[in-house]
Amino acid sequence: MDQIRVEAPASSANLGPGFDVFALALDSPRDTVRLQLGGKVSGGPSVKMARVTGLGVPKSEGENGASVVCSEMAKEHGVKKEIVMELDKRVPIGMGMGSSGASAAAAAFAMNELLGLGLTTDELIFYAGKGEGVTSGSRHYDNVAASILGGFVVVRGEGDRPSAVRFDPPTGLALCVATPVVSLPGRKTEYARSLLPESVSLRTMVESVGNASLMLAGFAKKDIKLIGKGMTDRVVEQARKVMIPGFDRVRSRAMEAGAEGVCISGAGPSMLAIVDKRRGKPEKVLAAMQGAFGHERVKSSGYVTKVGRGASVVKGR
Repeated sequence: MDQIRVEAPASSANLGPGFDVFALALDSPRDTVRLQLGGKVSGGPSVKMARVTGLGVPKSEGENGASVVCSEMAKEHGVKKEIVMELDKRVPIGMGMGSSGASAAAAAFAMNELLGLGLTTDELIFYAGKGEGVTSGSRHYDNVAASILGGFVVVRGEGDRPSAVRFDPPTGLALCVATPVVSLPGRKTEYARSLLPESVSLRTMVESVGNASLMLAGFAKKDIKLIGKGMTDRVVEQARKVMIPGFDRVRSRAMEAGAEGVCISGAGPSMLAIVDKRRGKPEKVLAAMQGAFGHERVKSSGYVTKVGRGASVVKGR
């Protein structure tokens, strides 16, 4: 094998109380990375970015997270050939949908398949996290874990040894993503992290642990209502909701329209609602969310999707 194409999905991290621990793969959109082995090179490995599509995507090999992943994996596994990379970025940047994580995950998965490295999923998450650190300013593993594994993931990042567990979603779980058009800083994830408090009360911590536990139990029991009950956070979302005009109104309108739970998607500004299609209509919930943004005189875009599969090889060229 001298070339390969891999796609990896967008993701929604945190899901309320699971900061840097919980994430959910989205069925769409997805990034695609194509890698091809070139000729032999002397010295260290060489990564060439032949083609990049997508607005705002770094085209420098040292600044693009997917390129960094390829370079690091090639260096650590003694690859002596040039690696030519093409990136088709369809996950929007800076919207809280794990854009940098999707391309980093696709690159790690592609390198493992192309070179036959036989790495574990936790090792792939580690390498993808290196790319995430370059583009978002901090190495965290929640988004890349969801993009690699698909489904709902719980990940523990312990230095250089992340560990992730995957759960299949319940039947009938629909996702509504609503994204307001707002002005945010360039390195938005870094800014969003700067808003977080350095300490919280014991009472708040206990509440957060309880909510996170309810969510995890909901995925384990395939209970959408239980998942929604746990999708409440008084720490991270309380600090970050200032970035999202009408946050409280959007949340309450979505719940009134039939959502089981609502949260900020990742670092925002997108908001995510979960709906049980057997009891409610996702399109109605999405319309309510966009209507609430409209009440704040804020334009928004949105779509309905479902929980997605993880990174996979795209057949054909």
